[in-house]
Parts: sequence; structure tokens; C-alpha cells
Amino acid sequence: MRRANSAPLVALALAVFVAGCTGGSNVPISGVAAAPTPVPSPTATVLKLSAFALGGEQNVVPPGTANLQFTPDIHMSFQRQSDGTYKLWASGGGAFGTFGFTTPDFLTLTSMKSAGGKPAGVLLPAGAGTTAADADYAGAGSVFPAANGTDLLMIYHAENHLFSGTDYLVIPFYATVVLARSSDGGLTWTKQGVIISGLDAQQATQAATGAGALTPTAIVSGGFIYVLYREIDLQSGIDGVAIARAPVSSDGAPGSWKKYFGGSFSTPGLGGVTTPLNIVLDPTNKDLRQPHVSFNTYLNTFLMTMVGNGGIYVLTSPDLINWSAGLLVLNAPVPDSTVNPPTTPFNWNPTIISPGQASDTASGQTGYLYYAKGTGANSFHYMYRRAFTITGS
Repeated sequence: MRRANSAPLVALALAVFVAGCTGGSNVPISGVAAAPTPVPSPTATVLKLSAFALGGEQNVVPPGTANLQFTPDIHMSFQRQSDGTYKLWASGGGAFGTFGFTTPDFLTLTSMKSAGGKPAGVLLPAGAGTTAADADYAGAGSVFPAANGTDLLMIYHAENHLFSGTDYLVIPFYATVVLARSSDGGLTWTKQGVIISGLDAQQATQAATGAGALTPTAIVSGGFIYVLYREIDLQSGIDGVAIARAPVSSDGAPGSWKKYFGGSFSTPGLGGVTTPLNIVLDPTNKDLRQPHVSFNTYLNTFLMTMVGNGGIYVLTSPDLINWSAGLLVLNAPVPDSTVNPPTTPFNWNPTIISPGQASDTASGQTGYLYYAKGTGANSFHYMYRRAFTITGS
């Protein structure tokens, strides 16, 4: 989500190496997690984590890195390649789009594309001041193989900031979930259209906040693509984490999505009503945002990380519908519901990455918790990580 700029940081040594305008020729290995078919059940047994240990903080993208001063701005997505390296997509940057990287270890990042010797976006907004869904922001949520096994699909967070003829820099914005497709390994993308929107359409005027369908995270399981996202309907009063699905065979095309409502996937992804999932992070505060979901092969259950009032939480589910209470694993520098990025520190946009897995839709007993760290000195935030070990359940 776009943040206002303050004075720029002094440039430090560039740790993200520019590789020119080529994405490589490695064929991605399927990112489909070996997960069971999610079957919603009101009596599902939910595993609650009791021990999730984190190591010390490690900087990945140094503060001051050119063009990456807002990266990541949503959770990240990766695909393992046939040679054991990885392709990684992260949203944000100065362009408020999506950047692509290659990496052998998730620490040394090489930009897929460059401009003027600096990292450049592989998917960019359509253009501020237009009515396009992604006029002001186009940030990758999840990347996964298409049904043909060779192309890639991207489900991304899109924002439009145009209200009554005024294009706002930060807020208000109206968000939708949009689909893009790549046939060259994720270097270039063709936009396919909006696939999920809020119940309430974009209004002529809006309060200084976000609305619509935000920050999607996708996982493929049991013949369906599932997307969890935040839905905020200001007129209808709906606010929470929602879920929708489409058949894998559809490649997630517009019109193929159904939202979860009243116990089944039954309403249209575009403009349909939804029943928010019963997710509790901080029982005293409803602040919850920025989900990232994977299937954890160690716990044999779905694992999600989210930001809440207390910081970054993890929670589990057997079916993507019923979720455990959140376990706080990384304390917020200040209560998250009070954060103003230019003046207060924060840890946002978490991603669970277990090196060796085929994609970010699978995780194991160990790996890294990646997140965006803002110091409060300005509105910029950069990529950090901490090693994790699941030591109990």
C-alpha cells in the first residue's frame, strides 16, 4: 500500500545487483503444495501453535537502496527453478509496482530488470489519474504456475486513487485483486483483469482510508486456487479477512471466482457479498492485515502469518476457513493500530519462506520470517528477516 514520501535517505551501498533486462531461462518447478482438499466444516479440529522461535534480525535490502525504498509492501512470492535457484517477486519500490529478482539463497538478490543501472519493475501501475483498477499501484501477492505448467499467473493488489477528479498520493484508495500472466518466466506480464472486488463499488468520494479487496495471498489445493484477502466495504459495513476460490482449470480468469458466504463458495468474486473469517489476533483490538498463507509440511496444516495490533502473528487451519487464535511471534515496536509510518516504527508485510520448497505456498519446520521494517525516521521501509524454528504444536 502506497505511503507518502519524506526526505530521501542518504544512498548506501547497493546490495541488490542489477542483471540487465533478462529474466533467465530456467523453467519453474510447480509451486503446488502437497495440501489436502480444503473442506469447510464447523467442527474442524484446529491445531494451535505453542512454540515458534525466532532468531536475530538480519537486513536483506539495506536502507537507501535505489528504487527499493518501499520493498516489500505486501508479502512476497517465489518459485524454485530447475537449477536450485529461485525467482522472487516483491511489491513496492519507488514505482509502486512489482520487482522481480533471482537469488540462490534469498539473501543475495539480483534484479531481473534494470533501468539506468537501477532495479526496475516487471509489473507497473497503469498510470495515475486514470480509471484503471491499478492506476496507482500494482503489487504482486502470489505467483504460481498456470494450468499449462509453463506460464505463470500472478494475483496482485491493485489500487485506484482517483476520486471526483482528484488523484490522491496515499489515501483514499480503492483496491481490487487483479490477475496477470507471464510466458517468459515472470519477466514480463500481461494483465488479465479484475478477479475479486468488494461488495461496494468504488464511490465518487471516500473517507481517507482504503476500501475494496486488498492484499491477496493465494494457494492451490484440491483442484482450486484459493485467495485470502482483506475486504473493507465502507457502505455495507463489512470488514475482515475473506476467502474466494476458482477452479485450477480456469487459470483464475475473471468471472471464475466465488466468494465464501454463509458456509459455501456461492457468490460472485466481482461484487458478491462475503462472510469474513473468524480470525482473532489481539482479542482487545480488531486490527488485522497483510495475510500470507502456506501449507506447512511439518505441522501438516495450513499456516498463515499476519500483522495485528501486537505485531506479527502466526495461526493455523485445517481447511482455510477455521483458524486458530493468533500466536504473537514478533512484537510490534508500538501498537500497530497507532502506526503512522513517517513518524513511528513498524514491522509489516510478513512472508514465511522455507528454502528448498518449490514455492512460498509451502513451508517447513524451519526457514525465515521476512518482513518490511520501517524505523519511523521517514516513510520508507526495507526488507529484513529472522530465522524461525517451529519447536512445538
